[in-house]
Amino acid sequence: MKKQTDLVYTSLFKVISLILVVVLSGVGFGVFSQVDSANLTNVSVTLSNPRPSFRGKLDANNSVGSSTVSIQTSGWPSISTNQLQTNDTILIGNDGTATTYTVTSIPSSSTFNITPVLGSGDADSGDDAISTQSANLTVKLTTANAVANGKFRVLVPAEADDTSAADGLPDSGKFDFSTTAPTVTCPTDITGYDFVTGVATASAVTVDGQDYHAFTCAYSGDGAIGTAFDGSTNDPITISGLINPAPKSSHTAGQADTYKVIVQHINSSDAVQDQTTVSIGVVEAVRVTAEVAPQITFKIEGVASGATACGVTTDVTTTATAVPLGELSISSFVDAAQKLTVSTNAANGYAVTAVESDQLSRGGTTCTGDGTTDANCIPDSAGDDGAMTHTNPDDWSLTTTKGFGYSIENSTTSPANSVAFEYSGTTGSCDGGNDCYRQFADSQDSQSPVTLFSSSTVADSENINVCYKAVISATQSAGNYENYITYTATATF
Repeated sequence: MKKQTDLVYTSLFKVISLILVVVLSGVGFGVFSQVDSANLTNVSVTLSNPRPSFRGKLDANNSVGSSTVSIQTSGWPSISTNQLQTNDTILIGNDGTATTYTVTSIPSSSTFNITPVLGSGDADSGDDAISTQSANLTVKLTTANAVANGKFRVLVPAEADDTSAADGLPDSGKFDFSTTAPTVTCPTDITGYDFVTGVATASAVTVDGQDYHAFTCAYSGDGAIGTAFDGSTNDPITISGLINPAPKSSHTAGQADTYKVIVQHINSSDAVQDQTTVSIGVVEAVRVTAEVAPQITFKIEGVASGATACGVTTDVTTTATAVPLGELSISSFVDAAQKLTVSTNAANGYAVTAVESDQLSRGGTTCTGDGTTDANCIPDSAGDDGAMTHTNPDDWSLTTTKGFGYSIENSTTSPANSVAFEYSGTTGSCDGGNDCYRQFADSQDSQSPVTLFSSSTVADSENINVCYKAVISATQSAGNYENYITYTATATF
C-alpha cells in the first residue's frame, strides 16, 4: 500500500487518438487567440499523449475478491470508463492509500476488470479509482524580436490550490505538476542563444486569475529576429512528466477538453516581450474492437509417383483419401507419401496425431496384438534392430525386415514447429541414416494416437510429408489388404 501522493503512473496508448495541434502561420488544427505586443510565429504545442487521466469513485456494487470494478456515474471527474484502456495501471483505495491494479478488460461504460482481485479495504463505496496519464509537450516557435539574455517561458494551466496542483494526482480540468518536477529540455545552443538547464516551477504565474505552471528555458546571448525552434532548423522545447487533466465537469465523451497554453519570450527581468496563446486538446482514445474467430485448417494432399520424399523416390501416386500401395514385393520396398498441412490462429498452437484402425489385414481379419504372425495380416514392422514401436522409431533399411511403417519429412519451405522424429534423424533407436521409421499407433491393440507434428503458437501452412513403406514375406497370403489411418488436428486456443 502506498500513498497516492507518492505515485504517478504513465501509460502508453495503443489505439487511435486525437491530437489537437495549433500552428500559427503553418499547418495545424485548433483555435488560438492573439494577445497584444508582438506575437511569436509558427507556434505549436503538441501533446504526445492526449488521453485524459481517470479520476473516479467506486459505487456500492463492489466486493472483496472480485475482479470486476463498478464506478459511480455522476458527481466526479470520470463518470464512465471511456478514459480507461486495457493494461492501464489504476490505483484503488481510500484515506490517502491505494493499491495498484491493472485493467484487464472494459466490459461496459461503468465497469472494468482488473488483476489482481480487489483486496480488503479497496471495495468500499466512495473509494478512489485513479489512473494517471502523462505526456511530452513539444513546443515549437519562431521568434519575433531579438531579446538579449532572455527566456522562453511556457505556461500550462494549474489548479488554484498549490497543494492540489502538485500532489501527483490528476486534477479536473488542469495539469498536475506531479510530486517530482517535470523535465524541461531546452534547445541545443546556437549562435545568439547559449541555453542553461530548463527550470520547472509549480503554480508560478497567475494570468487573468488563472494559475499556471511555468517551464523556462533561459539563455545568454543577443537572440535574433526570426529564429526557428521548430524541430528541424533548431531543437524545440520539450516538457516531460506533467500529469494530464482528468475530465472537466462539463466534459462530453468524444469531445476534447481544450486548454490554453501561453508561450512567452521574456527578458532578463521577466517582462513579457512577445507572447502567443495556443490551445491544446485532451480527449479519450477511440476504442477499436474486433473479433477474430478461432480457426484451424487441416489438409491432406496426395504425392505423385516419382516424387522424392523422405530420401526415396515414391513408387505410387497417392490422393487425399487413399494410399494405393499396389502389388507388394518380398524383395523390395514399396514407397508412398502424403503431404499434411496445418494453419491456425490458436495462441497455444496445435498438434496432429495419427492412429491406424488395425495392422494391414486381408478379408476383414482382426490382426490381434502387435507384430502379428497371422498370414492374413501384414504386421507393423519391428525395425532392423527389433526396437520399432508406435512411440520409438528404429532403422529400417533391410528388406528382410518385413511389415509396414511410416516416417516423417519436415518441410523446408514452411516447416512444422516440432516433429516427433524425421527419416534422417537419430531419435529413438535410429542412427542418422535415411531410414528412420516408426509403427502407427494401433487402435485394435488399444494404443492411443501419437503426435506426428505440432506447434506451441500460431501457424501458417506448416506442413510435413508422411512417408509409407511396406515389404512382405514369402508366406504372406495372397489377396487384398487394407486398414484406415486417422489423422486428427487439434488446436489449443
